[in-house]
Amino acid sequence: MSSTIDRPRRARNLSTTLPPIGIWWPMLEGPLRQEILENLDAPLRTVVVARILELCEADAVVPRTPVHLDENERAYIAGWVHAVDWS
Repeated sequence: MSSTIDRPRRARNLSTTLPPIGIWWPMLEGPLRQEILENLDAPLRTVVVARILELCEADAVVPRTPVHLDENERAYIAGWVHAVDWS
């Protein structure tokens, strides 16, 4: 049994992939995290994507097309929120 959801092939080819969320989410600043939490389905602002890439020391260029969280990333955040609520 897998804990990840595979993206449809078409979505994998067309979407911009962020570095693994387990790396950047814990390091992301509170205000940027809150912005993402306000609407998980909204496209991420360019400054947020740039910060994520910077935190991960990724050499990738910030894409011009909108970047959205995928199902796995939204599930990770849901689990994180649940864990924080229990603390």
